[in-house]
Amino acid sequence: MSYFSNLVESYLNGSKTDPEDLTTFITKRAAGAMSIEKSATNKGKFATLTAIHFKAKETPYKNCEKHVDDDDSSFMKQEADICFKKLQKWDSMSQREFQHVMGQLEAYGEVYIRSLKDKGK
Repeated sequence: MSYFSNLVESYLNGSKTDPEDLTTFITKRAAGAMSIEKSATNKGKFATLTAIHFKAKETPYKNCEKHVDDDDSSFMKQEADICFKKLQKWDSMSQREFQHVMGQLEAYGEVYIRSLKDKGK
């Protein structure tokens, strides 16, 4: 593997030697979501659903930051499972509700998956 490939792989999968890596991942993802939400809000109209989706990630990211040190990452998994349960009735949701729950699921899910990598599981 080339240096660049190793660098990208390390970035995507986390660094088990850096205890701040998961916190940095959450912080960067939260900032990106906030930026997209603001841009979509300013566009309005059809971009409103995008704004709702990315705004929904704000609270999950904040909650995940509080649980970075949990050994088993069970908080993130439990919250993602709650979102999955809500999505079992996706076909009776409004578009706004659907985008909100999907945004939450993405945030909890990506942090959970990343935490497994960072914690060497």
